[in-house]
Amino acid sequence: MNDQAASLRRLAAGERPVGETLPPSTPAGAISFRPRPAARGQDAAPPAGPVRLARAIAITSGKGGVGKSNLAVNLAVALTRLGRRVCLLDADLGMANADVLCNLSPAQNLLHVLTGRCRLTDAMTLAPGGFRLIPGVSGVAGMADLGTRERAFVLRQLEALESVTDDLIIDCAAGIASNVLAFAAASTSTIVTTTPEPTAVTDAYGMVKSLLRRREDAEVMLVVNMAESEAEALAVFERMNRVSLSFLGRAISFGAAVPFDPAVGAAVRHRLPFTLFAPDAPATRAVERLAARLAGVPETRQRRAPGGFFSRLVSVLGRGGGGRAEIAASP
Repeated sequence: MNDQAASLRRLAAGERPVGETLPPSTPAGAISFRPRPAARGQDAAPPAGPVRLARAIAITSGKGGVGKSNLAVNLAVALTRLGRRVCLLDADLGMANADVLCNLSPAQNLLHVLTGRCRLTDAMTLAPGGFRLIPGVSGVAGMADLGTRERAFVLRQLEALESVTDDLIIDCAAGIASNVLAFAAASTSTIVTTTPEPTAVTDAYGMVKSLLRRREDAEVMLVVNMAESEAEALAVFERMNRVSLSFLGRAISFGAAVPFDPAVGAAVRHRLPFTLFAPDAPATRAVERLAARLAGVPETRQRRAPGGFFSRLVSVLGRGGGGRAEIAASP
């Protein structure tokens, strides 16, 4: 085990390596997964000492089948390509599938963490594209609705990642279950995913409404997936934003129009993120623009040089079946 991996494990145990300094904080507006300061009159107090603030991005949807997990995985790849240190938590706790999309067969997952068999950092796996994945659990009914104590436990362990991560992407389950709203409310911003279908749009608005009732200052961004055109996606956004302003008193922002793209289905069948499988596909370019916007990268710097060592390496990782990897403190 290398020194960086050992440092991360010590961080997970609440220790700080001797002589190690914390990196600079991310831009203003990021929030910490540390517990929020107690209300006046309560005994609890926020922890003392410097805190590295990682940005948390929750990705949700009102209904299933709209491409939410695929967006989460490919956004993680795109942000990593921009030099960000990215960790993806598959928090679709009952029906997790981010590992399937990445052709991984992890030995440990979130169930092992919650049952005390390993730490969150021990369950991290190097995924195609260079980001770190914390796999969820599929087909375990008890995981679908964690109690308050279990959710708090996961959030406390995520705190250990803040010194070695720029972006924590949380792939939430579809719908408005308490787990989903809890993770989304704890995040810096929430991406709500929908398709142009009326049922998907209606359920997406239900998600926005439920989240804003849970946290009035939540930052909500809409991504319209499988759109026939950007005009169609913008029309969906404008309708939802108008309703949100009228009935909730809050505006939402437009994230991206991800077009319907045959390359996406082909990539899923090959169990590889479509941003790696088809780097020049329209869907890939849309997700890269979204990543660049989130990372604050100027448009002229968004496209990378093709055919380099790194892109070849991640392709080999993606087709090789994957597996656990030592987790270094930087990519």
